[in-house]
Amino acid sequence: DSLKQGFQNATSPNEQVEYLFKIIDVFNAENRDSAKIYIEKSIEFATLKKLKNPTSLALLKKAQYFIIDGKYDSSTAYYDKVWQRIENDYDYDIHTKYFSDRGILNFYQGDFKTAKANFEKALASAKEEKKEEDQLRFLNNTALAMSYLGEAQPSIAVHREAIALAEKLNDSTALGKSFNNLGLIYEDMKEYEKALEFYEQSLEIKKNSNSLVDVINSKYNIAGMYKEIGEKNNDTSLYAIAQKKYENVIKDAQSIDYGKVLLFAKTGLAQVATARNNPQKAIQLYKEVIIEAEKVNDNQTLRVSYLNLGVNLLKLNNLPEAESTLLKAKPLIEDAENPADMAKLYKNMAVLYTHKKQFEKANDYLLKRYEIEEELSSQNLQNSLSEFEVKYETEKKEKEILQQRAQLAEKDLEVRRKNLLIFGSLGLALLLGMLGYLFYNQQKLKNRQLQKEAQLKTALAKIETQNVLQEQRLRISRDLHDNIGAQLTFIISSIDNLKYGFPEMKEKLSTKLSGISTFTGKTIYELRDTIWAMNKDDITFEDLQVRISNFINAARDASENTNFSFNIDKNINPEHEFTSVQGMNMYRIIQEAVNNALKYAEAQHISVTISEEGATYIITIKDDGKGFDASNVDLGNGQNNMKKRAELLHATVRLDSIVGKGTNITLVMNK
Repeated sequence: DSLKQGFQNATSPNEQVEYLFKIIDVFNAENRDSAKIYIEKSIEFATLKKLKNPTSLALLKKAQYFIIDGKYDSSTAYYDKVWQRIENDYDYDIHTKYFSDRGILNFYQGDFKTAKANFEKALASAKEEKKEEDQLRFLNNTALAMSYLGEAQPSIAVHREAIALAEKLNDSTALGKSFNNLGLIYEDMKEYEKALEFYEQSLEIKKNSNSLVDVINSKYNIAGMYKEIGEKNNDTSLYAIAQKKYENVIKDAQSIDYGKVLLFAKTGLAQVATARNNPQKAIQLYKEVIIEAEKVNDNQTLRVSYLNLGVNLLKLNNLPEAESTLLKAKPLIEDAENPADMAKLYKNMAVLYTHKKQFEKANDYLLKRYEIEEELSSQNLQNSLSEFEVKYETEKKEKEILQQRAQLAEKDLEVRRKNLLIFGSLGLALLLGMLGYLFYNQQKLKNRQLQKEAQLKTALAKIETQNVLQEQRLRISRDLHDNIGAQLTFIISSIDNLKYGFPEMKEKLSTKLSGISTFTGKTIYELRDTIWAMNKDDITFEDLQVRISNFINAARDASENTNFSFNIDKNINPEHEFTSVQGMNMYRIIQEAVNNALKYAEAQHISVTISEEGATYIITIKDDGKGFDASNVDLGNGQNNMKKRAELLHATVRLDSIVGKGTNITLVMNK
């Protein structure tokens, strides 16, 4: 009401339009319908009064209104209209608002590369004009876009600059956004508990601001972390918390007509349904979201929804529709260049083509996935993030210590002044009481500070240990690949050159050389398997399925007279994770059993089956070969190796063979 009165009392058109803009800002946070009315009034008023810059600003507010409304085509049309007006007439306020707001539109459209470019243009202008408050906003936006592009490591330096500037300006809102963006980095690293911690800190700061949009964004991120932690720890109680929080986000978003997060929260509910192993419900929700997202051309929501819809269709073994949906997601995800989404897409494409027995395609997508995951797990990112967090926490503690010293000095001065007014024994008792209280507070503060320092040292030691172990693992795998792998390849090449150079070589010698070449090739294949396992922190049933399928496909090529089959029980969770050591031991046992059947059994059919019974997984390798009498046959190194690997898995392996009827090898292990 006071702003409306100010508009009536204003003495110039420029002053009047400023009041209209302030009214719009108030209604944007409280009443979107009223905001729209006043945006139209501001455009009409500025145009009527022939106010050039205010007209452009009013049009920018209209474009911004459509972003929040989720109508991206309409927003784009208004930004294009503004650019035609301002392109050749530079004004700092208008140009920085244009590039910043258009960057936000690009971000919501899933075009993170263009978003980053526009944020950087706004940032460059703000630095040139030395506008620190604007720099802070553009730094946060730039860092966020970099995180979504997979540029997490360089984004840390931008976050550091933003946080330092936020503390200098005492800007809690910007600080909240920085904490939110750090949470995104930890989320990409799958450090979900740490991400939740930063998201909750961000929410507490944002609650003190007037932006309900920022509060809703943080609530959405927090809901997502409860879902991720529930999946990580197999804690179904957290799914209920996540679902409730997503439902609250939907209510809040509907109250201010925040279309973007409304769609995001609905996809969150679909993800909870997926986690609860209810793919039918998830498919229904994703299809509803896709219909709404297609209406507003929301590519960011479409790429995530197509991808997750395809994953759920794959779970129901609906291969044709799953393939169609994943292929719709593919160009959107690759254009957005988000590494985490690309890794998930390629992983599921590998599974799809494995089910379709198109193993060459499956292997191509598997290799693409591993390349991207190797980038995501870059040790430099972990080191930079740890260094940044330690530095930030250390600087914060130093500031706290300085503030505490200043407070103690003030209290000490206050005590001295009061001493002059105290007389007699009553004054002495009062003085002693105050000094005792001061000493107690000092001691309490000192103990708390020592405790925090001890926690920080413990965390640093843990991070350093993890970094050293990971660095050693990566170094060993690189050495294996670059040195031993290259040498083995050289041996094969040299043997082939010998055979080519001496065409009249004796058949026996040629056969011997071919045997060495084949053995060396198999060694390279096994070396790649070892490197594959070393480069992964964990291995899922899906990873095993693709790896085993490729091995069986190779075995099928080597033995044309033997039929192979490989089946995994539909009830098994394909996302169940094993350590890399466990996964490799399981793979080697299966590989050894199949190789033995090929060498000795003269089998017409070999099958590999993975099933689930209660709290155990059962892996069975069965052939219909000639069999043998286990009591009269030396089992050899291969069988002994399988038993040793089973012991490492805390599992049991049983061999059953009947002469003339074939052999069964059964591995039983706890979940």
